[in-house]
Amino acid sequence: MLEPRVAPATTTAPSRAPWARMAEPHVAGAADLGRRVGDSLRRSWADRHVRRGMVGTVLVAAGSVSPAFLPTDTFEDPPSPLVERLGVEWLGTATGRVITTILLAVGIALLVDAWLRMRPTHGPKPPSLAWLLWSLPIMLAPPLFSRDAYSYAAQGQIVLRHMDPYAVGPFWVAGPFADQVDPMWVQTPAPYGPLALQVQHLVVAVFPENAYLAAIAMRVPALLAVGLLAYALPRLAERYGVSGRHALWLGVLNPLVLMHFIGGAHGDAVMVALVTFALLLASRGQLLTAAVTIAAAAAYKQTAVLALIGVVGMALQARTDLPPGAAARLRAMLRHGLVLGGVTGLAFTAITAASGLGWGWIPNLSVPVTLRSMLSPPTFVGSVVEWLMRLFGMPESWAAAPVPVAQSIGLVAGLAGIAWITWRVAPRNPVLAVAAAFLVLCASGPVIHPWYLLWGGLLLAAVRLSARHVRAVVFVTLFFVTYGVVDATVSNGTWALGVSAALWMAARLRAHRSRAHERADQPVLTASVRQASPQQV
Repeated sequence: MLEPRVAPATTTAPSRAPWARMAEPHVAGAADLGRRVGDSLRRSWADRHVRRGMVGTVLVAAGSVSPAFLPTDTFEDPPSPLVERLGVEWLGTATGRVITTILLAVGIALLVDAWLRMRPTHGPKPPSLAWLLWSLPIMLAPPLFSRDAYSYAAQGQIVLRHMDPYAVGPFWVAGPFADQVDPMWVQTPAPYGPLALQVQHLVVAVFPENAYLAAIAMRVPALLAVGLLAYALPRLAERYGVSGRHALWLGVLNPLVLMHFIGGAHGDAVMVALVTFALLLASRGQLLTAAVTIAAAAAYKQTAVLALIGVVGMALQARTDLPPGAAARLRAMLRHGLVLGGVTGLAFTAITAASGLGWGWIPNLSVPVTLRSMLSPPTFVGSVVEWLMRLFGMPESWAAAPVPVAQSIGLVAGLAGIAWITWRVAPRNPVLAVAAAFLVLCASGPVIHPWYLLWGGLLLAAVRLSARHVRAVVFVTLFFVTYGVVDATVSNGTWALGVSAALWMAARLRAHRSRAHERADQPVLTASVRQASPQQV
């Protein structure tokens, strides 16, 4: 029998390759991150309210298999091959519409109920990855509550075919990519920033022959953006003395985020996430990096430039040598504004040059204004006056004037309001200033979509609010959630179910307010306020 040979004790182990030694920390870091994510997912799943909300989003995904959300030719004669193969043609009938509408309404109701029950006061922290678990069921659902994702896919296809998206609309990519776009936007060129169009181009390059899958894949950037928001918003809140868990609940787990940022795959998600991250960087003193991040956000959606108000405010807060008086403050604001605005402008120019798409978006900024949105206060007031003038038989030339006049007055008032916020609020509360500026721009603009409220509404989660103001945010959230559900039921021809959902939402809000009165009067705040300490520019 052969004896095993034992190496002498003096024998050294063979040396490893240098690249293997260099890779070890990264492998260990990735493994540690994977363990932490797994633990967070398990803790989140253990929460019964998270499971309730996930059941809701599963029902929303099931209810989305209806003519209200699927491509227009799905249930036409002949129906799509997949519908035929699965034998679900009946979903396009009146019975199918009723069933899918009920699933959608019940799903949203469960999601809202779970969200309201998870509101933190002095209880446990909301599960950090609840937003991810709630998002997963709707990742493969058709675009929800808006057809903008189909427009994104068409614009990505235009870039893929080396056409100018700022000169031509989806009509120029006739076929499946143009067919699903809302008829209002088929002929209109893109109003979005160059970074947004290149991301759309990248997504479409993965599915160049399938418009539906390309539209669904637009959720990937939105999901990553919500992940960045879940990281940045609680940390930004804590730097200003607001509970991070409250910010997570109010700003990230908000049902409107699930419905529109994830469900609708809107590019606004990326803009808001980058703006929030920029404010976090600025609060840590990284002002120039924050300005570059705002440039990236503006290259996605141009309204992000308003976030410079907050960065300038943080720069002013860092000044310990600022003399008292309005003149000194004005000089400091102009100095910081010019420097930080210049950095943002240079970074935006560099992104534009790298994209190769140019500045054609400038004349296209008026494209969204062509829609008459009755949610917009100026447009609503102008439309009411227009209706009254027509009712009393006034000339058509007179009746056509109230809407554009009201919209112009609204824009002037909005600009004045933003100027006041910049001067009075930004030096004292930069995050509130950015949130207020976005909300004023939204309220004074000619068009409002529900997801526009998230521009500034989410940042309110990082602001120290009274219980009354938190209730107001919850009320506005439920109003626009209800609006989305009712709008979907009208599209499905089942408006009565939408009215029933609205009544349930009203009853649920009343019950939540009663329970909230039994709790603490103020949102949970951090034990100590950590002041931001930006470096001087």
